[in-house]
Amino acid sequence: MKSWCVALAIGVLLPLRLAAAATGAQPPRFEVPAGARGAPLTFVIYGDTRFTKRDEVANAVARRALVAKIASEHPAAILIGGDLVFTGTNADDYATYQAETQVWSDAHIPVFPTLGNHEFRGCPEEVDRCLDNWWQGAAPPGLRPFRWYSVSLGPSILALMLDSDSPLRRGSDQRAWFERQIQGAGPQVEFILVVLHYPPVRDLFYPSVRDEREVARYLAKNAALLRPKFVVIGSHVHNYERYHRNGVVYVVSGGGGAKPVPAIRWFGELSKLRTGVNFHYLRFVLQHDTLSATMVRFDAEDDRASAWTQPDQFEVRAGR
Repeated sequence: MKSWCVALAIGVLLPLRLAAAATGAQPPRFEVPAGARGAPLTFVIYGDTRFTKRDEVANAVARRALVAKIASEHPAAILIGGDLVFTGTNADDYATYQAETQVWSDAHIPVFPTLGNHEFRGCPEEVDRCLDNWWQGAAPPGLRPFRWYSVSLGPSILALMLDSDSPLRRGSDQRAWFERQIQGAGPQVEFILVVLHYPPVRDLFYPSVRDEREVARYLAKNAALLRPKFVVIGSHVHNYERYHRNGVVYVVSGGGGAKPVPAIRWFGELSKLRTGVNFHYLRFVLQHDTLSATMVRFDAEDDRASAWTQPDQFEVRAGR
């Protein structure tokens, strides 16, 4: 299992983990402390990394370049929106993940992944084997037996890490937990991030897969009535897209290394990128009352310094 910073794992994460294990009732909330007072808080979100030794299903050059570049950002945390590996039954894929991200472990950067469809690849009916591999090889320590959880990034950001392959409709356990987390967010929470694999809003060329649109329906009715600002980050589509719907920012960030797929960029897509292949990650920076996001793009065909660009940015301000 990946190593964690002693100050985080023992000083913050371990007590939360033990509390969750003791009650057995609710998924844990992990905490990433803010830095020095007034200092920016930087973290990274992206998905569809597909760690594997099978080069035909992923671009290993791009994947490794992104890992190294992310490490150079010195983020407080890394959140990954699913499809961390290519085959959930293959423990070697998780070993590849651990080997290629050793630089993150060495820097004691906590990593918080969500489940994607490839975490269940090879487990069409019995998912225990795939979940065991994920809990042991990727999930934050102490998450078992839960499949969704939350992360506090400093005092003002709450990230809800959902499982797209579990029900999200009304009456489901995950939906009830999701609503409780939002309604119970304290007055200090200015931003709520919803991270899941299947993006609730994306190019209509790609149909819904499970219940992900339930997230958009809930936020369409409730986001304007709530104090925190919402940003929803999905993956699954191996490209980048950005939308603004009902006061909520929706982003597709699936450029972590998986084989690229096209984005049509119709129906209100805001980035208007002209590049078809977009390996990338999202750098978020919280400073004062503003959460800024930058798409950091890598051109795997360019071996010069210009391989790295920042073709899209957006900001979300706290308050009404």
